[in-house]
This record gives sequence, C-alpha cells and structure tokens, in this order.
Amino acid sequence: MGRPRGNRKEARLSVSLDERDYAQLCAMARQQDVSVAWMVRQAVHAMIRQHHNATTNPELPLPRGGPRPDRPAP
Repeated sequence: MGRPRGNRKEARLSVSLDERDYAQLCAMARQQDVSVAWMVRQAVHAMIRQHHNATTNPELPLPRGGPRPDRPAP
C-alpha cells in the first residue's frame, strides 16, 4: 500500500536517459540511499529554482564608462 497523498496533485512523466547517465544516476542514488525518482525530482526542483532566480534577479551588466581593470586609470 502506498503512502497517503492528501490533496497533493502530481504529474507522472516518462523520460529516456543515455545508458551511461542512467548508470551514474543509479550509482549516486545508491550512495545516498535514495531512489532514482527522488534524485530526478530534486534535480528538476533545483533547475526550476535556478531558472526562477535567473529571471527574477538577473546579473546586472558592468557599468559603462567606469574604470576598466585592463586599462590604467588616467
């Protein structure tokens, strides 16, 4: 019997991985004593956070006209 899910809705998907990537993912999961599915969910979550941070807090471009490290100040 599976664990209770409450009101949580989940989406199921299927992915194909390169044989070497899958082997490495399985080895990593074994080392950390977690499932491959858990590893994939964590990777997706991290990628979404990274994308969100990049779009909400983009790095500002360097200011124009200021001193440049490759040129001596006048």
